[in-house]
Order: sequence, then structure tokens, then C-alpha cells
Amino acid sequence: MSINLDIQNVLVLKRMYELRSVRLVADSLGKTSGSISKNLTKMKAQLDDPLFIQTKNGFEPTAFVEANMPHFEQILTSIDSIKPQSFSPAHFDGSITIYANTLFWDYFGDKFYLELLKHAPKAKFSCLRWGSDAKKRLTEGENAIAIHYFDEDLPQSIIQNELGRGKAVFFVRDEHPAQHFQELENYPFLLFKTPGWNDYRYPLLERLNHMGFRTTPKVEIEHPAMIQKVLLQTDHFGITMSGHVPKGCRSIALPGGLELDVRYVMSCRRSQQQAPINQWLFNVIKDIAQP
Repeated sequence: MSINLDIQNVLVLKRMYELRSVRLVADSLGKTSGSISKNLTKMKAQLDDPLFIQTKNGFEPTAFVEANMPHFEQILTSIDSIKPQSFSPAHFDGSITIYANTLFWDYFGDKFYLELLKHAPKAKFSCLRWGSDAKKRLTEGENAIAIHYFDEDLPQSIIQNELGRGKAVFFVRDEHPAQHFQELENYPFLLFKTPGWNDYRYPLLERLNHMGFRTTPKVEIEHPAMIQKVLLQTDHFGITMSGHVPKGCRSIALPGGLELDVRYVMSCRRSQQQAPINQWLFNVIKDIAQP
């Protein structure tokens, strides 16, 4: 028998079994007698049984109700056992996989890991690089989180929760001849290749083109440390985030009114966005990455 029982109706049935009075059941549940009668009528139709027979001593349960009351009580007990998912970092001993781009790991990686370790000492962590392979795994269902720039190409199955915003700036070595934005078009451009974001197209370059700034990368480099070393020894220029201009280098401002805003996000499977462990990770990341 396949029956779609309403839990509220099951509760009414149990109270009726205990109290044997429609009025008393209504009072105990804060409802009207008419509402209780409707609940019982629906149950009678679903179960194909009169359920209760009215006598001078009240309503008596049928043999069907007597035989199945333990099952109805079990249904209600099971429902009561369903509680919101909880998470305690201190007691968690599972695995946590975190993807992030190299700039995040270089600037915040050690601080982030030590903060996680302090609160979740029993957990096992995997701190990996965000890229196209990681993006594919997350899209295909991997239970992990990723820290990266907002990616308009991610599917709807992945939720991107904003951690904060920053501004991209041009930067050169301190002794670089260029002093103004437009002068940079005369020098080689070093592109910070960020796997998982500009693998196939360059969002910032597209925005610069719309501003009238035309440039083509002379070289693409993935690692921030190498970028700094190359810039310090050449007249190349690059793009980084405001506040992340390395020592020995300076930023060059864009013309008035022009800005390159960048959104930082933490992404995960949309179905997992309310998981307590992911909400905890989001708060830790946000605290760590605050300027």
C-alpha cells in the first residue's frame, strides 16, 4: 500500500486515540473541532477505515487503529528525530578540501591553515590550486570549496558567495620609466595567468579594451613570486590587486573615473551552501582575507 500521509493528520490520529474526544484534541492542538474533523475525514479516506466509532463513552478506535498505532507512533518519533544539521569544528575529524588561486595561497595560505588548525585540530586538510581541473571536479559533484575571483562561466549548480571586493592596479618596478597609465602601452605586458579564471579568455584585458587601452601579453606567468622577479629586472608591467603590490614595485593609477573592480568569492555546490561546515569555512576565510 502506497499512502501519502500528512504528518499533522497522523498527530491528530494519535491525539484522538489518547483523548477519545474531538473537542479535547482540538483544544490540545490549538485548533477548531471542525479542523480536527477534516483531518480525520482525510485519514479515513486514505486508510479506507472509519478509524473511530462513536459510543456513549466517546470515540473508540477500530481494530485497524489499535493494530497500527505503534506504527503511527513510530512515524512521529522518527519525525521528532530529524534535527538541523550541526557542526563542531573541534570534534570534526573528516577531510576538508579547499581550492584557491596562487595569489591567495601566497598571501594568506599559512595564516588560513593555522586558523583552521586551531579550531579543527582533528580534521585533515587539502589546500590545493584552483584551476580548470578543480573546476570540473567541483562541477561534477566533488564536496569541496574554492576561493577565487567571480567566474561568470561557472554553471548554476555552483553558488559563488561574495567574500569581498578589490581593485586591480597596474604595477612596475620603482625605477620604471613610465609614470602614467597611457605610457604603459609602450612596454611589454606580463600577464598573471590565473588558472580557473583566465585559462581561455582574459576578463580584465577585455575590460581594458573597452576603456581604450590596447595591449597584448608578452609573457604569461602563473606564479606571483616569478612575476615579481621578472618585473624587478625588466621594464615589463603587470596587473595585481591593490594592496598586493610587492616590495620594490609601485602602482600606476588608471585615469580618473576608471576602475577595475574584482569580486572575491567562495564557491561550492549550490546544494551544499547551507551546510554548517561550509558556512564556518566562509566566515574563517572572510576574517582572514580582510585588509
